[in-house]
Amino acid sequence: MKDFLTKAKDAGYLLSELVRLKKINEPESELMKRIDDINEKVRTYNAICPAQMQRREIELESIEIQHEIGNYC
Repeated sequence: MKDFLTKAKDAGYLLSELVRLKKINEPESELMKRIDDINEKVRTYNAICPAQMQRREIELESIEIQHEIGNYC
């Protein structure tokens, strides 16, 4: 159980950083690379946690909303 909670916190931290980078107009290509990295962690997390605790993958258009909801930390 502890392993998937750590992975959720890691994804939450990375999502916070992604929101910050988007606000300072980081190039979209860099944002997409980071989204791919986060989504890989989300897929790993989803593979080891109970179904009711699984997370959606991150999308560029909705990162602020996903961050505000707090679904990743």
